[in-house]
Amino acid sequence: MTYAILFIGAVLFLGQMFSFLFEKTRLPDVLPLMVLGMIIGPGLQIVTPDMFGSAGEIFTTLALIVVLFESGIDFKVSSLRGAVGQGLLLTTVCFVLVGVVVSFAVHWTLGLPLMASFIIGSIVANNSAAIIVPMLAKLKIADNTKTILFLEANLTGVYSIVVALALLGVLVKGEAVSAGLVGLQIVKSFGIGILFALAAGLFWMGVLNRIRRMENAVSLTFAFVLLVYGASELLGGDGAIATLTFGIVAGNIRLFSRLWLKKFEFKGVALNAEERVFFDELEFIFKTLFFVYMGICMRIGEWQFVAAGALLAAVKLLVRWPVVDLCTSKKISRTDASVLLAMCPNGLVSAVLAAMVAQQLPGDGGAVQDVIYSVIFFSVIFSNLMSFRIEKGGLKWLADGAFTRHEAAAVPSPDPALQPAPAPDGAQEQNPS
Repeated sequence: MTYAILFIGAVLFLGQMFSFLFEKTRLPDVLPLMVLGMIIGPGLQIVTPDMFGSAGEIFTTLALIVVLFESGIDFKVSSLRGAVGQGLLLTTVCFVLVGVVVSFAVHWTLGLPLMASFIIGSIVANNSAAIIVPMLAKLKIADNTKTILFLEANLTGVYSIVVALALLGVLVKGEAVSAGLVGLQIVKSFGIGILFALAAGLFWMGVLNRIRRMENAVSLTFAFVLLVYGASELLGGDGAIATLTFGIVAGNIRLFSRLWLKKFEFKGVALNAEERVFFDELEFIFKTLFFVYMGICMRIGEWQFVAAGALLAAVKLLVRWPVVDLCTSKKISRTDASVLLAMCPNGLVSAVLAAMVAQQLPGDGGAVQDVIYSVIFFSVIFSNLMSFRIEKGGLKWLADGAFTRHEAAAVPSPDPALQPAPAPDGAQEQNPS
């Protein structure tokens, strides 16, 4: 027990150091955390997944709840209004194409069942906002390009969660798969979860001011999030979707109150700075521990899954190329288009969904988890290296060759004040030597 506590403290301390290095070097903290887990897990075999027992499943579920709630809070409904054009088009088309192509690639290369392959495709099509957003602050690209990337990172998370959980629900029930059944499953489980979460969210945000008068009130919102997840599951709804919906209500309550609840004189309050900091810290703790746990669970000896992850990360980039080229404005520069292509790493949402699939599908779930974990590892490496090279002026050949529809980077005209004055008529240049 003493060594376990010491280990958790060391991991959290290292996680903070890796996060600091991320701010300075743009090396995502995901990579060193995963490598640490791989070293102490499958490498030295100091820790094995079996040692966690049922605690591993509880930890994964709690991580999922925290990630979904934070994703909901960060998702701003108002952003859809200003980006219904190319941002929404790029996000939707790219998610569908990447998901479909990756699914069939997995089915053909690894021989996994088609439904399990589609779960992998829907998870791989997700982009990590937690990795992309901090990197955007350091990239010198147009504001419009940053808006598109921010929207895509948040929307693909929602798409991935909805589609992956719907397909997982059908597989767990063991029923015959059909388009009608999938649609019915989505309407039933998601409908109950969404309606329950909307009611719970409006209730909680309406009484939050009174709750804040109580002692230790900050943690009560987290406790209520856990209640929403559990109660939704008991009612036959999907707890994950209910948690995501509750987060969206909490993050957009002022907009909802102003636009749709005004006639009811509903006065909901948003989360304050102290509550947001609490959930940010909570997400940091779960993220740090989860990525180390993820490295421990990786089966490095299963080379076919590791190779498949590298292949699928590359396939994702290849599929994004024509979508970025055709679904974005010609006015976006070729350099910015290259950044749009490169910024597609998978992250925490993908990892938690993969762990959830592994828990609920004893057969093919382990293979799904191994493939997704490998995709996360390689996609982070590819995106980080490409964006770094683009920012330093490299990969210009890629931008010029892949995005001919887009405008070339403007070449700054020379400053007239720095140019030599023209020689008088008839004057000849003198050789200073």
